[in-house]
Formats: sequence, structure tokens, C-alpha cells
Amino acid sequence: MNRLLKTSHLYKVLVIILLGISSLTIISQTVDPEYEVATWFGFCDAAISYTFDDGCSNQFTKAIPMFNELGFFGTFFTVTGWSPDWKVLQAAIASGHEIASHTVNHPNFRTIDITNQINELKNSADAISDHIPESNGLTLAYPYCIRGNDSIVAQYYFAARGCQGFIEPATPGNFLNISSIVCGNLGPVNSADAFRQEADSAADMNGWCVYLIHGIDDDGGYSPISSATLKESLEFLDENRDKFWVATFGNVVRYIRERNCLNIHELEANADTIRLELTDTLNNIIYNQAVTVRRPLPKQWKNVKGTQNGKEISTNIVVLNSRKYIEFN
Repeated sequence: MNRLLKTSHLYKVLVIILLGISSLTIISQTVDPEYEVATWFGFCDAAISYTFDDGCSNQFTKAIPMFNELGFFGTFFTVTGWSPDWKVLQAAIASGHEIASHTVNHPNFRTIDITNQINELKNSADAISDHIPESNGLTLAYPYCIRGNDSIVAQYYFAARGCQGFIEPATPGNFLNISSIVCGNLGPVNSADAFRQEADSAADMNGWCVYLIHGIDDDGGYSPISSATLKESLEFLDENRDKFWVATFGNVVRYIRERNCLNIHELEANADTIRLELTDTLNNIIYNQAVTVRRPLPKQWKNVKGTQNGKEISTNIVVLNSRKYIEFN
């Protein structure tokens, strides 16, 4: 896929050629010395994901409006055999949220055989894909935090969530068992202060904090949390957008993998043009999350403007330690 950034005569030109190689056999980043790839989108200090299990009613009537108001996105792990309201889920994904799998019947994987694991994983993925075809790649949350068979899970999902209770580093050790932290009255994160502390800890280690939420207020869900506490936690992140990237579980996984195998090669740099070639080794159907990159701005450049595939993109000039950079996604 080619993406070209062009400018009028008032602006300098940044040209990007993006090539996707659909293979997962090579995972390594090679970047020309002038370029820096952000650990997290927008060069934030940490990634934060809110994940919701079981389809508790207030997740949709109370949580989603809070997220929509702030432009944040959550992940809703759905038990497809519990008659979810697909229209509500379709509206959620249309707003930018992620609809993911929590299996068909919410079984304990420790107590079912391989055949039943396959049925739970495959049939849930099929149901979501049938009702929400715009889901390009699915993620999974293990019921009761009991991990499934990795080789089976990987056939239907590109990442899966457990609940080990720790903050993940910038690159998790196992994308099929990513840690989350239980929220609510039965978990360690049960106040706005606790939400803030976990987020700040993630920023300190340049990591990824995944919150796990079930019930909200009085909807009957497991380990309920108050909507007031949830709102306060989101307002804190909103006030610190330069520090925290709030994104769906799946998009953070996409970002990590794209960041880790991105190759940037500068083909041309002259008085008014910079031309790059970007390649990766991932399947572009699944991996479509923009990655943030920056490069020192040539001293004679005052303005930069670009398009990708004929569409204008956001290209910013930022100042760091008295030096100007071109920053783009």
C-alpha cells in the first residue's frame, strides 16, 4: 500500500511509502538513525485500557456515554450465548469501541475438554463476526481468568486477556495471556485514587495498565464499581492526555506489534522533500493502528503538510529541548 504526503508550494513535502508484508515470521524493528518510533501513540508515557466483561447493563447505559463524551474507547468482552443486544453492540463499535469475545457460555476451561474449548472459542468468534463484520480481528477474555490452550486460542484470536493483577511492560511476554487488574469492591482497584495510582505506576514503567470491570452501580454484575468512581478515573486521564493513551485492548496490541516490527528507511531528503519507505511483517487486515513517528525538522523548514493516498493527514511540528521535530502517525 502506498501512502504519499504532498504539499502546496507554501509547505515542505513529506512523502511516505508504506508496504505491508503479510507474514508473522520476522518481528524486529529497523529504523534509520534520524527517526524515533513512539513506545505509545502520541509519545504518551503509558497505555491504559478499560475492559468490561459479561455485558452488564450499566456498561452500556452509563459507561459508554462517559467514554463517548471524552473521546475514549473501551473493550466489551461479550458472552455470545447470553443473548446480547447486537444492536447495542453494533452502535458501540460504530462509536469506536471494541466488541470482543468472552466465549459462548462462559465456561471454566479447566473443566472442559479440547473439543468443547474449540466450540466455545470458534462459535463465539463466528457469532461476533456474523453480527459485526467490521471487526477485523478479534480478542478474547478468559472466563474466570482460566487460560485456554494457546494453540487453539491463536486460531481465532490475535490476543487474549487474563487477570494476573500486574501492569504489563511495553511488550507483554505472552499476547495470549495479557494481565489485567480487577476493579470494584472485590478487587484492588476500588476507588478513584486506586485508579490513579495504577495509571501513574504504568507511566513510571512506560507500561500498559488493563482494568477489568464487571458490574457498575446496581446492575447485578460481579465486583461492582460505582459510576462516580469510573467517571472520576476517566476525568483524571482526560486531564493528562499527554501522559496516558486510552485505547481499546485490541488497538494497544496492534500498536505494540506494529511498533516492534516497523522498518523505516529514508529514501530521499533534500531542500523541500523527505521521502520514506515503511515496511512491516504484519497482516494489514488486522493490524491497522497508526504508529507515531518523529524526525528532526530540517532547519530551513517552517511548515509541513501531507496527504496519504490523496487524503490529508495530521503532521505536527513539536519542540523538544529547543529542537524542532516533524511528528506524524
